[in-house]
Amino acid sequence: MQNKSRPVGALLTVFLVATAFVVGFSFPGNHFQSTSDSLWTPLWSQVVGSSARGSTIDASSLKPVELYAEVLSRLQDEYIEDINDDRAQEMTYAAIRSMLHQLNDPYTRFMSPKEFKDFNSDNQGHFAGIGATLTMTEIPALAAKAGDGTSPPIICPVCGNVLSDTKHYRVAIVDTIANSPAQKAGLQSNDFILSVDSKITDGLTISEATDLIRGVEGTEVTLMIARKGIEKPIEVKITRARIEIPAVEWKMLDNNIGYIHLKQFNEKTVEQMKLALGEFNTKNVDGVLLDLRNDPGGLLSECVKVSGMFLPEDKKIIVSTKSRSGKSSPVEREPGDRPIYTKPLVVLVNKGSASASEILSGALKDYGRAQIVGESTFGKALVQTVIRVGDPASPAAMAVTTAHYYTPNGHDVGKIGLPPDIEVKLDEGVLKISESDNQAKEALRILKEKIAGK
Repeated sequence: MQNKSRPVGALLTVFLVATAFVVGFSFPGNHFQSTSDSLWTPLWSQVVGSSARGSTIDASSLKPVELYAEVLSRLQDEYIEDINDDRAQEMTYAAIRSMLHQLNDPYTRFMSPKEFKDFNSDNQGHFAGIGATLTMTEIPALAAKAGDGTSPPIICPVCGNVLSDTKHYRVAIVDTIANSPAQKAGLQSNDFILSVDSKITDGLTISEATDLIRGVEGTEVTLMIARKGIEKPIEVKITRARIEIPAVEWKMLDNNIGYIHLKQFNEKTVEQMKLALGEFNTKNVDGVLLDLRNDPGGLLSECVKVSGMFLPEDKKIIVSTKSRSGKSSPVEREPGDRPIYTKPLVVLVNKGSASASEILSGALKDYGRAQIVGESTFGKALVQTVIRVGDPASPAAMAVTTAHYYTPNGHDVGKIGLPPDIEVKLDEGVLKISESDNQAKEALRILKEKIAGK
């Protein structure tokens, strides 16, 4: 067979891939994540800003791109089946995902145009799905040694790499939204999602797993769930519905105390926090219990604004970031931003408190504004930059880890998470956190002492 070539197509591919890295914008962490948590440009309103960056491209840096373009072109010419544009695009997506997998970072991920659109919908506070917050939880990888009878190595279904000698992550549930299909179906915090409609989730990113779970309102999805204490996986069938994500819930408790459950930092968070604190000020509450448990984070700009609602005006630095160059960059509250609530405050955190919620609790702790009660937080101290790639009319995107963040006193949350001032582990058997569980009861006891001036 005569070999054919596509020099124009190859050069075009090289040009598009290279220029895709020139312009990007940032966001604070995730939900899958948003990690939710770009501190370069406060962005929590989804994508409120963009920043242009120069890119140095020389001949050597283009060699991998040229190789990919050559392989794709040869396949399109020689493969036994036709590789049309749609299939070539899916192959390109798979190649990018495999490339990012080599970084061994579960938070650096690729989003197809549809996934990027869903990502934006999350930050706007609504989507169609089951109503569960997901995360990536590290689990021990199985190592195979020749002849010793151990389990075979774990193979990534996307790239085919053996995962035995690397960190291995599995998609897990952080929490379910009140009255959502996930909650009604009995899904619980720390459940592992093994498969979605028979597709194994090992090796998938949060974005990929989320894309499988979401769908048309009214359709059914089947999850295979692994749960601690249950020997065999559980099959759960759930009907998808339109999910409105509550950013903040609040109410009055006994003893003239206000309770705020801040669930995530999306575009609605600042507005709803202002309503909650305004109501508490009107009622002249004596103290507030701020519950950040299982808050996966979200938009950094919203987090910075919420921090300013509690901190004195002279406490300007909310968090700092450090890139691989070692350069430290402070993220400050907006000029003229004044506190809304100044009375006693106690904050609840747990292992599900991540990203932007760690930034908020870290600032409140370091400045002595509030006591932190509960368990050490998740430890997602990563700054991520969202880079649009592809067609500007329907862009794909990459969420790329670009820096670590530190609390005002220089604490690296990524090492061990943010330790509480007072550690209280949740009682065994308590599956749903509320203001009546043992952690909240202890926090309320401390808050009453602060109110009493002790």
